[in-house]
Amino acid sequence: GGMAPTPRRSYFAEVLPQVDAEEMYGTYYPRARAMLGVNTVDPDWFESTEWYRFARVSRKHAQNTGLRTTFVPNVYDFGYMRREAAGTATRSALAGEVIYGNNHGKQSVDKTYLAAALGTGNVTIETMQRVVAVRQDPAGGYVLTVRTSDITGKVTQVRELGCDRLFLGAGSLGTTEILLRARETGTLPALSDRVGQGWGTNGNVMTARANHLWDTVGANQATMPALGIDDWDNAANPVFAEIAPLPMGIEHWISMYLAITKNPERGHFTYDAATDSARLRWTRDQNAPSVAAAKNLFDRINLRNVTMYRYDLFGENKAFADTFTYHPLGGCVLGEATDGYGRVKGYRGLYVTDGSLVPGSLGVNPFLTITALAERNMERILAEDPR
Repeated sequence: GGMAPTPRRSYFAEVLPQVDAEEMYGTYYPRARAMLGVNTVDPDWFESTEWYRFARVSRKHAQNTGLRTTFVPNVYDFGYMRREAAGTATRSALAGEVIYGNNHGKQSVDKTYLAAALGTGNVTIETMQRVVAVRQDPAGGYVLTVRTSDITGKVTQVRELGCDRLFLGAGSLGTTEILLRARETGTLPALSDRVGQGWGTNGNVMTARANHLWDTVGANQATMPALGIDDWDNAANPVFAEIAPLPMGIEHWISMYLAITKNPERGHFTYDAATDSARLRWTRDQNAPSVAAAKNLFDRINLRNVTMYRYDLFGENKAFADTFTYHPLGGCVLGEATDGYGRVKGYRGLYVTDGSLVPGSLGVNPFLTITALAERNMERILAEDPR
């Protein structure tokens, strides 16, 4: 959805103690926010528009319970959203678009970082490519085996590309699989045994509540969350819960949430030679701390407001969805599989730049932090590493 909050500084320091928090919060978070176009909904418009009635209802219930709410920054242009509501711009967030991308309004990376990179004249972007192998070139650098596919998934070409230095940004799952495969098949045998370790879900759990008939949430709902329940400072039960839309186009009296919890459980990946893929080792029981934390919070809200959970939205007659994650993190953890700046241990000129560096949890949506870490790491790499 484009949410771009900054984690609690104390929790950031707990998760990534080797990273200078002063530099991150003073330099790299502001730089990332500026590049990504992070903005926040106008409070006056938020209070008056029908498109965020659902969030105001959930805020009322949270405040009745003594909980604090906060606006959640986003890379969706809230000025554009106001024009959508006024009928002067093509609708996107007000037309149900979110999970599969937004055709309008969102300041996605093709408009920010990729546009800036293309503007240098030094970058070529190729789509529908998948890196399936990496090996060292005896002459120096790395050789990638790359498959090109068409829109049906059919492989149309296999080729090799060489590079002097290789920066991996395929995400927690993609980067981890590329490196795990390289280590286990012997093309990069000196990779650390920490590759594949330290993976987590960022404590993601979804839940929904049934409201009273007088607490209508509205048939029209913006797809971009703009408000969250912030109970992270509750040492016994830290939770940050985004108030999520459920844009069905009808009145349904449902309040939905994505809860981010402090789950200490970690999974790991192993290489499956039969399928040539990485396999996640994570059990359903490892979600239990997240479900318990979310239940603790929303039990309080239901008790105070005399409401109840919905059991018909997530399957299996359950109130909490815990078989997913929006925020996979870890697999090539900073300072473990890499040095403190994303340089992969065991190989020169090989770097990780994505969410696989973060050890499983951040307490908020992670992409702003991933971007700020990349800014920090690249600044050091450009200053220190030979070109």
